[in-house]
Formats: sequence, C-alpha cells, structure tokens
Amino acid sequence: MSKKITLAYVLLIFVIPLFFSSISHCIPTKPGPHFVWIEPHTTENGTLIRGHWKYIGHPKGNKVWVMGHYNNEGEWILGHWKLLGHPRSHKGAIWVPGHHGPKGRWIPGHWR
Repeated sequence: MSKKITLAYVLLIFVIPLFFSSISHCIPTKPGPHFVWIEPHTTENGTLIRGHWKYIGHPKGNKVWVMGHYNNEGEWILGHWKLLGHPRSHKGAIWVPGHHGPKGRWIPGHWR
C-alpha cells in the first residue's frame, strides 16, 4: 500500500505541476513606462495578432515606438524603438507611426 501512496505523492508533487507550467504563458517584460499590454486578438479578415506592448506616452525626440507586427515573410517582430531621420530633412512633414491598415496588413512608419 505504501508504494501506491508514494506514487500518488510523486504525481501530485512533481508531475502535475510540470504539466500546468508547460501550458501557461507569460507577458513579455514591460519595455518601460507609458506602455499598455494589448491581448492577442483576431482581425476582421482572420489575421491573428499576437499580444504586444503599445506605447501610449508622448513622442520621444527622434524615436518612435514600432508595435509588434508580422513582417513580409510572416515572422513576428517584437515591438522596439526606431530612430528617425533628422527632422530638418523632412521640414513641414509629419511622422505617421507604423500601423495596421484596413485589411490588417502592416504599414511601416513614414513621413507624410
């Protein structure tokens, strides 16, 4: 009888927690203040958008936050800061941050 109890304890203490830890997931480390976590979701056309950090703060000098997105090869790119060109080279233009278009396709940031 003690072998059955020992086996039960091994399952409860070691095996079952390993199963639950393998199916759990975590949010990547917050990149800094003024970020909010966007839960994974599916667009109207069926494109799965992974969870990602979205910057909600004020613009930071010559940097812009590029949200997590799929590149042209279908690989997920993590969100990151991108340095912009010198503002004087785009006098009178405004920076449009990268965003998802109406059909879910990623449109990179650009000067307009």
